[in-house]
Amino acid sequence: MRLTMNLKTRFMLLMLVLFLVAAGIVWILVRQLSESIVEEWVTRYAEKQVLYDKGRTLQPILTEIALSRQFANSHQLITWARNPEDPELKRQAIAEMENYRLNFADNSYFVALRESGDYYHNNAANEYAGSQYRYSLDPDRPADSWFYKIIQQNRNMHLNVNPDVELGVTKLWIDMLLRDGDKILGVVGTGLDLTRLLNNVVSKEEPGITSLFTDHDGAIQIYRDQSMIDFASITKASADKTRVERLFSSDADKRAVQRLMKQLVNSPGEIKTRFVTIDDRRHLVGLAYIPEIEWYEVTLLDLEKVLPFSHFSGILLSFALMLLASLLMLHLALNRFVLGPLTQLEAGMDEIREGHYPQSLPRTPPNNEVGRLMNHFRHMAQAVQHSREELEQKVINRTEALDRLTKIDPLTELLNRRGMQEQLDNQWQLLQRERRRFGIVWLDLDHFKQINDRYGHKAGDQVLLSISDQLRKLLRGYDYAARWGGDEFLLLIQTDRLELIESLSERIRSSVAESSIIYDESQPPIQITLSAGCHLASSSDESLEKALQAADTALYQAKEAGRNRLAVHRK
Repeated sequence: MRLTMNLKTRFMLLMLVLFLVAAGIVWILVRQLSESIVEEWVTRYAEKQVLYDKGRTLQPILTEIALSRQFANSHQLITWARNPEDPELKRQAIAEMENYRLNFADNSYFVALRESGDYYHNNAANEYAGSQYRYSLDPDRPADSWFYKIIQQNRNMHLNVNPDVELGVTKLWIDMLLRDGDKILGVVGTGLDLTRLLNNVVSKEEPGITSLFTDHDGAIQIYRDQSMIDFASITKASADKTRVERLFSSDADKRAVQRLMKQLVNSPGEIKTRFVTIDDRRHLVGLAYIPEIEWYEVTLLDLEKVLPFSHFSGILLSFALMLLASLLMLHLALNRFVLGPLTQLEAGMDEIREGHYPQSLPRTPPNNEVGRLMNHFRHMAQAVQHSREELEQKVINRTEALDRLTKIDPLTELLNRRGMQEQLDNQWQLLQRERRRFGIVWLDLDHFKQINDRYGHKAGDQVLLSISDQLRKLLRGYDYAARWGGDEFLLLIQTDRLELIESLSERIRSSVAESSIIYDESQPPIQITLSAGCHLASSSDESLEKALQAADTALYQAKEAGRNRLAVHRK
């Protein structure tokens, strides 16, 4: 009996030891796997949040950048900047500025000339109509140092958050160099209201999620706490800037984030994440580089708010109770109900990490805590997959929309100057490689300004729409038409026969001359004519610019000969 009791005691002690060991092992495994699930989910969530914020921020900024680039390439501004004292050129330039003001999202612009330092500006309220010249920049005045720093850096584009003391505004400024070839004539651009941008992008109430943006040097540019924004970064030394590293508690986190930011410059399509400590709280930081504006997006997720670990305490307790109730079947129960399903769950996580929907999960998971966890994970995987597909489609749609915005004239929906320039460059390369000649036709509406003066700009727009409709009807499907600017159109004709170019141009001229546009029933129909200059581009042309100039010379001849006719440049 004593021996039996001893064996039983030893057996019980052994079982107790096995239970404690097994319980300890299971506790460690479940805790590690639960933490792994939490970290993996939060990492994926951070990546999607970064991509979502990146797309949400790029759309308004890139639209303004594209328009500002067109503003900097304006022929009227460049011509005036060469001779700023000419009153007629100044009048035309100011009219061009006001046209762009109406298209900028903030309905404001600035133009600063390098030679004179003259600074022109108007705002959404049209407050400075008739007095767009505001003041002259002074290289010795600290408030104006941004202008000379931008010219000194010689970068075509620069984004800067900077208050303008003279104008009493604080904005995200889009600065573009105004160039004449390699010569810098000045700086032009527009601004986005910082308060509006903060409300639309980084001030949304999302518990535990904070987004901010820094420039290429890590200086904070957009942040909900405006006291942390590094205003006028371009005028400061690197050591004096308010950098993103100030948010992190440890030097190791600061160095790690700096290292990740440098890596992203060489791989802008990636998202870098790292767990950091901010104010003694564990956070996950997501980093993305935006090469279009040379900024970084930083997304901070407070893990205690986004996904507290306490949500998994019930699972751990359930495992402990299950082990206690299944002491004699410990090995079988662990393999069948715990380790096996968790292995499948981990395999499913690996599949998600590789970008695939998990196929390793069983169709019918076990009806226990792990099974419910797998169902939660399956639903989460479906949500992640759906979010990824939806975000990718949004990125594609927005990329296509931005590409269309930069190449299509918004009024006539013909190609704009940039879109036609791309087609001309491609055609010129074919000419150089395959000797494939092509036709160039300049079209200029006769006395178009008189129509605008008499009927108004809306009537002028109606005339331009009528011309574009006729061009679509008369041109072949493989020819190109573009509104080059104002009332000037450019045609690219796919042919090597000069007589076909003449015939097609004459049909267009005749069709326009015979048509009339009824804009206002109380006034007679609008009659419009156009002049055309034709040229057959060939290998004898020294360059594409020479070919365009030849057609422009023919257009000038048509104008000089009385308008409403075409002229052909013959070699």
